[in-house]
Amino acid sequence: MGLGLELVLRELSGTEVTGVFARLAALRGVEALVADEVCLSDALVAAIATHGTAEEVVRAARNPCLTSGQLCRLIEAGGDPVVAAAFPPGGVDEPAGEHGSVLDRGRWEIRAGGARAERVVALLRAHPLLAHTCRRPGAVGVLHSPEAPVTRTEALDQVGPALRAGVLAPREILVRMRPARVAAQVLAVISREHAYVTGESAIHELLRPRIVDTLGTTPAAWAYVARHLGRFPGTLPELFAAAKAHTGEAAIMVPATVRPSLVFLLRRLDADELTTVVPRLDDAAAAALLPGNVPPLTNVAEAALRCGHPALLAALAEHQSLGRHYARRLRDLGDHRVDRLLVDNRSGVTAELRREVYAGRRTDRPRVAMDPELRIHLLEDSPFGREYDAYALSGDPALVDYALARLDGQKLRRIDWIDILLSLWERADPKVTGDILDRHADLFPDRIRTTAQAALAAEDPSALRELRARWDRGGRAEPPVPEHRRPAADRLRDTPLDAWHAWLIAAVTSGELDAEDLVRHAHPARHAFEALASIDAYRWAPGDPRPALARLAKRIGANPEAWVILTGLTAEFDGTLAELADVSMAAAG
Repeated sequence: MGLGLELVLRELSGTEVTGVFARLAALRGVEALVADEVCLSDALVAAIATHGTAEEVVRAARNPCLTSGQLCRLIEAGGDPVVAAAFPPGGVDEPAGEHGSVLDRGRWEIRAGGARAERVVALLRAHPLLAHTCRRPGAVGVLHSPEAPVTRTEALDQVGPALRAGVLAPREILVRMRPARVAAQVLAVISREHAYVTGESAIHELLRPRIVDTLGTTPAAWAYVARHLGRFPGTLPELFAAAKAHTGEAAIMVPATVRPSLVFLLRRLDADELTTVVPRLDDAAAAALLPGNVPPLTNVAEAALRCGHPALLAALAEHQSLGRHYARRLRDLGDHRVDRLLVDNRSGVTAELRREVYAGRRTDRPRVAMDPELRIHLLEDSPFGREYDAYALSGDPALVDYALARLDGQKLRRIDWIDILLSLWERADPKVTGDILDRHADLFPDRIRTTAQAALAAEDPSALRELRARWDRGGRAEPPVPEHRRPAADRLRDTPLDAWHAWLIAAVTSGELDAEDLVRHAHPARHAFEALASIDAYRWAPGDPRPALARLAKRIGANPEAWVILTGLTAEFDGTLAELADVSMAAAG
């Protein structure tokens, strides 16, 4: 059953789950019912202990997500073999004399081997944390001695399994881990890497209130954090409290060694707050606010456009996931340095927007003359220097002349030839337009050439505009929105899931989607179950799927035959989980 169905089964009450589990276990075995690493209910663990064979109880005890009480229940059912399976001996040094803590001594006793089941149960009930730390060899100081200083490597080795097992909360990292720099580094890593099953939004909601209440938008406070983060021995809240006493204006010079940690903290501010702080940042720190491997952060991008910090604007213009919205807003700034970065952006800017920059277009403003340095760059070393049709439509005489000499038979529409002349007329003057027409007269279709010559003689482009209007069949269709940019709710309803559903996990764990939407709309059912299993692991993130799973369990009911049908249909059922539940209930009568 290891497709996530156990997540629904665990939502049944104690009396209901016993009958259902016994029927399924007899049919398929416990191994097929429960995944190796998943949170289970006490009632489901009790059913495993009661109805599972000795081998199945031993296998179930290896699940690292079991609570101390659940593990004790399995040990009581299976005895010493369960202890040996759950706590492999070795990998732990004996505590030195009286210096070891009670937890260290208990851990060593269990891991040394030979401890009887009754003794292990007594230790686990007295010290529930041992149910997790006794499973792992090596250091466990983050849990056993949470206020002792640790290195980044030591902390990351320990917090990942602890977060997944639910014995360590992100808040404990914030308020207890020291030194402050290590705490910031660990929070930054677990917020962005899926292996730590916390999610960005959970860490953001944890940090933001403390940062706003202590540092806020006070440059002097941020400058203090930048200077002391690398060597402050206390916790992050203690550092924030010390920084709060510093008020007023100050330049925020960030040492390279703490720059990633500081910009991670700065990203907790909203756009208005960042707009106040960013102008005080040094260039390297400002540019680092935009991570290059994800789409531009909304708060950072908005602050860049509002405050105009040159380094941050440059980082935004060069971003490889820039997108049409921010590219157009950057274009409308009218900054020639930004324009040059936009036209060189290989993947974040569309060819259409490059054309608009070449043409000097700004929203709701007249076209502007081309910056001489940009012109030289486009003619000499632009990575898109062979876009001759775009150059020809720019309206800049030098670019147009350069492009027309190299079009080399490229096909342009009739209205494009007219647009070349009208752009020159608008951006330069009629005399320049006439010179270009004379130099490249053989390229222009006869009808357009004669009409243009008459318009130039009359010093009135109306005839060219009328000819263009007669031939214009409407603008080019807007390109379809890429699948990855569509709203998650629309994708969920319209697009069948496949084995790769990281976008759905991100949407639910960030709160953009409710898990109930997944139950109602995600299809096929097998991939919906897989997505729910992944989402369930994010126990510290918003978007808890358990209420939706409980409603689904209630929908299926306690009839064991309905569950038998459900398990048989899941692999091939193309509909949603809600539809699968209804079909199973109806078939079971």
